[in-house]
Amino acid sequence: MTQLDESAERARPAPATPLEVRTQDRRVLVHPGKPFTLGRDESCDLQVLGPEVSRQHVTLTHGPRGWEVRDESRNGTFSGGRRISTEPVRGRLTIALGTGNSAPQVHLQAAPPLPRPTPPVAPAPRTPYISEAAQRSSRQGKFSAVHDLRTTPAALTIGRDERNDVVVGDLLASRFHAELRREGERWVLVDLGSSNGTFVNGSRTKRQPLGPDDVVGIGHALLHLERDRLVEYVDTGAVEFRADGLVVRTPKGKQLLNHVGFGLESKSLLAVVGPSGAGKSTLLRALTGFRPADEGRVEYAGRDLYADYDELRQRIGLVPQDDILHPQLTVKRALRFAAELRFPDDVAAEERDQRIDEVIHELGLKDQADQAIHTLSGGQRKRTSVALELLTRPSLLFLDEPTSGLDPGLDKSVMRTLRGLADDGRTVVVVTHSVANLDLCDRLLLLAPGGEVAFFGPPDEALAYFGKTDFADVFLLLGERDDWGDRFRQSPAHARYVGRSSQQQDPSRQTTAGKVPARQQSVRRQFSVLARRYLAVIAADRQYLIFMAALPLVLSVLAHALPGEAGLSMAEQLRGAAGAPHLLWLVLVVGAALMGSAASIRELVKEREIYRRERAIGLSRGAYLASKLVVLSVIVGVQAVILGVLGTIGRPPPDQPVLLGSGVTEIVVTLALLTVASMAVGLAVSALIDNADRGMPLLVLLAMLQFILSSALMQIGDRPGLGQLAWLVPARWGFAAGASTIGIPTGPAARPFDQPDALWDHTAGTWLADLGALVVVTALFVAATWWLLRRLDPARR
Repeated sequence: MTQLDESAERARPAPATPLEVRTQDRRVLVHPGKPFTLGRDESCDLQVLGPEVSRQHVTLTHGPRGWEVRDESRNGTFSGGRRISTEPVRGRLTIALGTGNSAPQVHLQAAPPLPRPTPPVAPAPRTPYISEAAQRSSRQGKFSAVHDLRTTPAALTIGRDERNDVVVGDLLASRFHAELRREGERWVLVDLGSSNGTFVNGSRTKRQPLGPDDVVGIGHALLHLERDRLVEYVDTGAVEFRADGLVVRTPKGKQLLNHVGFGLESKSLLAVVGPSGAGKSTLLRALTGFRPADEGRVEYAGRDLYADYDELRQRIGLVPQDDILHPQLTVKRALRFAAELRFPDDVAAEERDQRIDEVIHELGLKDQADQAIHTLSGGQRKRTSVALELLTRPSLLFLDEPTSGLDPGLDKSVMRTLRGLADDGRTVVVVTHSVANLDLCDRLLLLAPGGEVAFFGPPDEALAYFGKTDFADVFLLLGERDDWGDRFRQSPAHARYVGRSSQQQDPSRQTTAGKVPARQQSVRRQFSVLARRYLAVIAADRQYLIFMAALPLVLSVLAHALPGEAGLSMAEQLRGAAGAPHLLWLVLVVGAALMGSAASIRELVKEREIYRRERAIGLSRGAYLASKLVVLSVIVGVQAVILGVLGTIGRPPPDQPVLLGSGVTEIVVTLALLTVASMAVGLAVSALIDNADRGMPLLVLLAMLQFILSSALMQIGDRPGLGQLAWLVPARWGFAAGASTIGIPTGPAARPFDQPDALWDHTAGTWLADLGALVVVTALFVAATWWLLRRLDPARR
């Protein structure tokens, strides 16, 4: 052989020989071609479990020099006690995935080279046709089963119950969810009144013929027709997520996000950081569809999240910065109420409890399951909020400032929990101000002021990109120039980690993001759950119970502190008894109005984040408001009865009732309606304000308005402006109804009034008209509360 021949032989690529891969319990023969991956993730070609095994630990590739091992891990790959990065396989090679005696061993052996045959000339193999539906299903989920339709009768049922032909093991699916019916030569999908809906290509449907390119979504299950087969996939969370060209503006035109784009691989942990005002929370709302971007596209496994939001929202979990929990409840009880609101009506309590136990175990809350939430540490409370979202097995989990206010130890604990959640099969996006534990993340998105992407990539490359050694210096640097977005788009990091340019959304597709989702349960069912939860919260708060029980007692004592023996009897006053009935009645009226408003003025504002999140998953506004009205009406009604009875006991009652045969009964009825009306006023104020601390000053203002505009001290009915404002004040009508029962002839003052108040006439008609006005005022403020709650609905694109 000549020297030229020897050089050519050395330059010739190594023969394409297979590689034998052996672990403790498996043996695989790997052929050259596509890279072969090993790791603990189910998506790897060979799954290897161990305490230090990364999701994708090593990659085996075949190149010109033969087989090579490439390390992809955090904890390292070792051969003969030394850590390797890239290692050729010559003969036999044993590698350890991690350190220590418990690290799993992988044995590699290249098969002996085969003679290089002369390949025969043959036509190129035909690429098998894969339907569009199959491609979309495989991108979104993992293959589960194939159902042969040739042996199927005229109809095939789909649902959670074992008696169905296709069993969907997902609590989001109804017991009998949908039916696939054969009609002539075609199959028609019919929804059977399911709670969470049946979707075809992202749109909710009641009845629709299916074609070969249609994908059916039921809970986390995906189904499509392949000739005479129904192919089933399950969304296990291993999906990619991408944002392209997101732009968000205020109504006045100020830009909050400026063409934000990035891509995330499945089972990744992304940290979004940046200076205050850079648009982090705005980005989170755009990514979750709660406040869709004005321009741009968000993709879930290649699907438009905004267009298919009705279906995909069930696969998104969002943990706001404020805890979405009632601190008075125990962990398990809070999760039970949340499960009742999230799962269909036909899910049994045993099924819900089983899922709750799974989530509690997954997040390490077993020891805190029966502990009140307000007694938990900050990290435990945040894990409980996460547990609430994990009930429905979301593929995407978003968290807004989960480590805010936590010490460094709890900060690290929460970030480790999120790392574990990503490793277990979810894509996790966390907005944070903390930069202490970014090394646990797969990707870092750094936003600059103005909502521009200053950097996106691995966290360990960020500081080098900016030429700094500390993130505090990076944040200061971001404020010194305003071209960070253009600079990053022109950088190699953008080409490496972001890739393709923005895609415009198809304008022909209807956007469903930002719309209030369809209810998952009936209004009656939601009302029952919310009312029981509200009662449980009240019963668990002993201080609140003591306050509510003591308030009418204290006000009754104050009523008895007034001097005089006339009570509510005008006849006793005319006989010369000390005291004035109108003053005693004024004290009772103001006390009832105060009780009603005090019970409700903080009820809505303190639950704002809870309501906002539950509204996004299909909570009925009417069921929520009705639960508050009914429970509070019962509470303040009982308080009014106690005040009316104890406040008048031992004193002369009204002389002559107008309708019910008992003056005290009419007084108690009036106080009850007045208290309920004042409670409605308090609810409206609670829906209006955005900070619970503002409730107490407004309560004082409300009490003063009721006192002055009640007409007890001066006649205001004929005064322009003031008289009309008094129409909206419950005390005006409550005092008038009581004055009608008592028989007060004119407005009380130091001297008689020339004009009597027509609302005080001692007749049954006047008394009923005054009470009717109280009912109308109550209805007006309930309607105002309803309208004010609309502001908390998702913003529409």
